[in-house]
Amino acid sequence: MDFTAIAASFTSHYYASFDAGGATRQALASLYRPESMLSWEGQQVQGAESITATLTKPELDTVKHSLTSNDAQPAPGGGVLVTVTGSLAVDNAFDKPMLFAETFNLQPIPGQPGGFFVYNQIFRLLFS
Repeated sequence: MDFTAIAASFTSHYYASFDAGGATRQALASLYRPESMLSWEGQQVQGAESITATLTKPELDTVKHSLTSNDAQPAPGGGVLVTVTGSLAVDNAFDKPMLFAETFNLQPIPGQPGGFFVYNQIFRLLFS
């Protein structure tokens, strides 16, 4: 398993879809399952529907990410642990970028060889 390639492919798809907004961001729901959990700025939600609702809140309508790093390691059970850092701009406020760190635990989709879903996701804005 090339965990680095899996992480690169996943992050490229995830952030392009997130930044596209609308129906494209809604389609990220396919990356989650009922057991998936998201910690978003300390708030925990579980399941594809709740996670998608969090990611599509009106205040996140226009978001653009700029990635600084994308690190990956193999995880138990054939999974991939991915940590991403970078900055994001909300509502095209590119003059006020916010730093963030995000970690994903990708796990194989049962019965779908080569497929992964987000089992855990942790997002935090970073302040100095």
